[in-house]
Amino acid sequence: MLFVRIRSIKVGSLQTNCYIVSNVETWVIDPGFEVEKILKEIAGLKVKAVLLTHGHYDHVTSAFELKAPVWIGEKDEDMMVFSTKRKADRLLKDGERIGDFKVISTSGHTPGGLCLYNEKEKVVFTGDTMFAGDYGRTDLPGSSETEMITSLKKLLKLPPETKVFPGHGGPTTIGDEQNLLQSI
Repeated sequence: MLFVRIRSIKVGSLQTNCYIVSNVETWVIDPGFEVEKILKEIAGLKVKAVLLTHGHYDHVTSAFELKAPVWIGEKDEDMMVFSTKRKADRLLKDGERIGDFKVISTSGHTPGGLCLYNEKEKVVFTGDTMFAGDYGRTDLPGSSETEMITSLKKLLKLPPETKVFPGHGGPTTIGDEQNLLQSI
């Protein structure tokens, strides 16, 4: 049983997973569209910050409407600004700690993509880096298949029981994704 409470809501036409993660603090991860739906889920909670796994519009569109600081990887801020017309309150770097999360830089889908790993709870929020049985597109501007492979190798070193909460689709585990690189 997780000490951390994780709620997932699908938002927008691309069915982006927006996560509300609570223990002592509450964090919102990747609030794409449907801000009213997200606001209803966080009603009565004090959100510490909005954490963005990358700068694509389907993950950032509602970020500033949640009235909490917005944090994103340092190399994806320009992409976020293109969609939101706003700059981040904080730029995140590889290895940095945010509450119970460790920031893992996972470029490939975007130049500044990142994952948020909670070692104690063995959960990782992967955005569009890793999905159940798949990984994020590398044919978009700024993406790189070579960097994606490096990022996936990093994630696959996490303990196999680590639960993966992706940007789209259902959860998986690192153990279930051990053969992911064979498809590249």
